[in-house]
Amino acid sequence: MALRKIARGALYYSALMVLAIGFSFFGRAQGSICWGATINVATTANLQTLVTENPTNTTFSLAPGIHRLQSVVPKTGDVFVGQTGAILSGAALLTSFSQSGSYWTAQVSVTEASSYPGQCNSSSPACIYPEDLFFDNVVKTRVTSLSSVGPGKWYLNYSTGTAYMGDDPAGYTVEMSELRQAFSGSASTVQINNLTIEKYASLAQMGAVDGSGGGSGWAVEYSEIRFNHGRGITTGNGMWVYENLIHNNGQLGIGGGGTSFTVQSNKIYTNDYAGYSYYWEAGGAKFASATTALIEYNYSFANMGPGLWNDINSNGVTYSENETYGNIEAGILSEISTNITVKGNYIYDDGFNPSGTGIWWGAGILIADSTNVSVYSNTVVNCMNGIVGLVSSRGDAPDGQPYVLENLSVEGNTITQATGTAAGIAIDGSGISNAVYTSMNNVFLDNTYNLSVAGGDYLYWMGGPTTLASFLAYF
Repeated sequence: MALRKIARGALYYSALMVLAIGFSFFGRAQGSICWGATINVATTANLQTLVTENPTNTTFSLAPGIHRLQSVVPKTGDVFVGQTGAILSGAALLTSFSQSGSYWTAQVSVTEASSYPGQCNSSSPACIYPEDLFFDNVVKTRVTSLSSVGPGKWYLNYSTGTAYMGDDPAGYTVEMSELRQAFSGSASTVQINNLTIEKYASLAQMGAVDGSGGGSGWAVEYSEIRFNHGRGITTGNGMWVYENLIHNNGQLGIGGGGTSFTVQSNKIYTNDYAGYSYYWEAGGAKFASATTALIEYNYSFANMGPGLWNDINSNGVTYSENETYGNIEAGILSEISTNITVKGNYIYDDGFNPSGTGIWWGAGILIADSTNVSVYSNTVVNCMNGIVGLVSSRGDAPDGQPYVLENLSVEGNTITQATGTAAGIAIDGSGISNAVYTSMNNVFLDNTYNLSVAGGDYLYWMGGPTTLASFLAYF
């Protein structure tokens, strides 16, 4: 399924570039103050200083090359446009090395925090530490002790400011991420276009681009967001995230919440290189406490966690015409939320989980303890499991009532499975009533099932696997 584009984004970008070109002829010298002008930004300039010196609604045109160690708090209406090849980097360039036995060392300027958020996979115990080391844009694996350093691995001693590397840095461009964020703050209607934003030492659940600071209407378009340790982008109210490459971020490609935001036509892939636990929060995109969000026409694949995910009392999230594959646990996951729509998505070879293959461990589309969910007109092909509802003991929602799986409508989908469970609902845990099957209006209607073994137990209902004929008889 090809990614779709809409006229608004293309027209907006064209208009913006025309304005930027026009202003560049009449703008004053760099650093001067001129309302609504375009300021040309050299790679040697301090971008925050230019923002401070100029009024709101200024356009900053970033020259090609690396704008290193830049962190910006914009003003309302500011626009940041990258000329072709413009890179905003949160990493320091390391150039002085010494060899000490089997290690190479460099001195760095970083400070250890008192604590760090996040939960790591057992194989990646250093995931919470936000500084990353890169050799020619390849991230090295951070370890928690000097004795663990070897080829491809490195260790940072905060007390001495010494980085120990297991690889010879000669001939490589060596960088260490240091700054937390590229863009943040409380301004509204900030626009970010055609920039590569990379190598920020963002903490878990912090975005290198953060539109959640209290303003509204941020837009991130036509950009590449990569190699940032936590999230690449954190969403906020009225945010517009359109046609970006969002990949190889340490925890999540996109995360956060907000109301009335749109994530459209992005490629979101190979996120969670740091090894955060996807049972905590990791993968392609995850939205918590989101309201009236539209997630459409995105391509989310090969993330170390769910491809697209809402959680924690999200209300009114719509997933439309997305394509996902190769993600862990789910292509699309709705968890403890309400009024969710999943329509017209194409999900294949997805939802596989190294923890297990049963219905409890994942699916192409997984709906967990959520209410008023409509799943229709989707195509799900050869996932670990197809379209699954899951019930477990998750405590109480803000209204004081327990989270439940109720009013789930799975209708008009096409599900192809050679193995696993094509569709159904499972109870995970003891002491949960069978009402989820009998009286909570959870239905599977008018779906097309393409199953490899006629008469096989590809469906799951009333606590166990069953045949398609028996499953259909319940509805």
